[in-house]
Amino acid sequence: MRRDRTLAISLLLLLVSVALGEHAYPATDAIAIGVHLPMSGERAAVGRIITNAVEMAVQQVNQNGGIKGTPLRPVYEDSGGSADSAAAAAQKLIENRQVVAVVGELFSPFVLASRDSVEKAGVPYLTGGTSPRTTENSRWVFRVAASDALLADLMARYVAEQLKLRKLAVLSSRVGVHNARAELLVKVLHDKYGITPAVRETWKPDDRDFSAQLAKVKAEPVQAIIALGETAEAAAFLKQAKAVTPDTLIIAHRDFGARSALDEAGEAADNVLIVTEYVPQFLDAQRQEWAKAFRARYGADPGIIGAQYYDAVLLLAAAMRTSGASRDQIKAGLEQLRAFPGMLGDYTFDAGRNGLHRFYVAKIIKGQPRLEATLDEAA
Repeated sequence: MRRDRTLAISLLLLLVSVALGEHAYPATDAIAIGVHLPMSGERAAVGRIITNAVEMAVQQVNQNGGIKGTPLRPVYEDSGGSADSAAAAAQKLIENRQVVAVVGELFSPFVLASRDSVEKAGVPYLTGGTSPRTTENSRWVFRVAASDALLADLMARYVAEQLKLRKLAVLSSRVGVHNARAELLVKVLHDKYGITPAVRETWKPDDRDFSAQLAKVKAEPVQAIIALGETAEAAAFLKQAKAVTPDTLIIAHRDFGARSALDEAGEAADNVLIVTEYVPQFLDAQRQEWAKAFRARYGADPGIIGAQYYDAVLLLAAAMRTSGASRDQIKAGLEQLRAFPGMLGDYTFDAGRNGLHRFYVAKIIKGQPRLEATLDEAA
C-alpha cells in the first residue's frame, strides 16, 4: 500500500511538473534571482524582451545542471512607470532574503532611484542601463553593457584619429539619454582633441521635420553629421539629410541602425556609419546560432536588450559556480570574471563596474551592415 501511495504521489508530481513546464520545481529547492523590469505601461514591450531573455537563460543554466545541481528560479517584480514604483519594486526584491541577486532595470533613472537601497542592502544588481552615473562609486551595481562615457570616448577617437575629421555637426534628440550622450561626446571632442562642433542642434522628441537643424548644417558645411536619436526618428532624418547635404558623411548611434529604421530609410541609409555594441553577423557562429534560436522561439530578434539580459543571467550563474551563491560570494565572483563569453560580447568588470569594453562601426550597404571598424577600449 505504501509503495502504491508513493508511486501515485510521484506520478502526480510528474504531471504537475509537465503542466507547469519542464523546469518547474519547488521554490525552496531553487536559487532565487530577482528580475526588476517593466511589466506594465508603455515600456511593457521592453519588459517582454527581458522576460524572454531571462527565461531562455534560466532554462539553459538549469539544463546544464544549474548551480552545482540546484536550479535557478526567477522572481519578477514590475518596476512600473515611475521612479517611485521602480524603487518600491526593487525594495521588495531586496527584502526577500531568498533573492541572492537582481537582474535589474534597463532605464537608468529607475536604476538610480533604486541604487541607494541596493547599496545599503548589499545585493548584486546587474543593469543594462548605460548612464555612467548608475555605477559611479558603486560596490553592488554592475553594468551588463558599455557605458555612455566609453561610447563618447571611442566615438570621438574614431572620428578624430581614424577618420581625421575636425569639422563636425552633432545633432540629437532632446530626450535625456540621447542628449546626454551627445553632450558627453561634445565634451570629449573638445577636451581631448580640441574640436568644437561647428553645429550643435537638438530636436523635439518624435520630430519628423529636421529642416531647421539641417539648414544650419548646410549653411556651415561640415565633414560629418553625428546623429543620436530614437529609432522612430531615424528614417525621416536620414532621408532629409541625404536630400539637403547628400555628400556629407553621417555617423549615428545604434538606434538609427535598427532593422525597422533601415528598411524605412531605404537608399538614404546607404553609407551611413552606425556605432553599436551588437550586430549578430559580426560575431562567431555560436553567438549567431543563439540569435537564430531566440528568433525561432519568440518570433523576434533579441537585439541588444535580449543579448544583455540573457548574458546577465549567465554572468550570475558563472559567479555562483566559482564563488558561491550568497550575495557577498556572487559579488566577489562577478569581480573575478575575466573575458566571460556572453552573447553581446566578452565581459570583464572593471573598477567602474563596466562589463563591456568595445563597439563596432557598421557601414550600411544596401540595407545591410558591413563591419567597418572595431573600437576597443584597450586599443
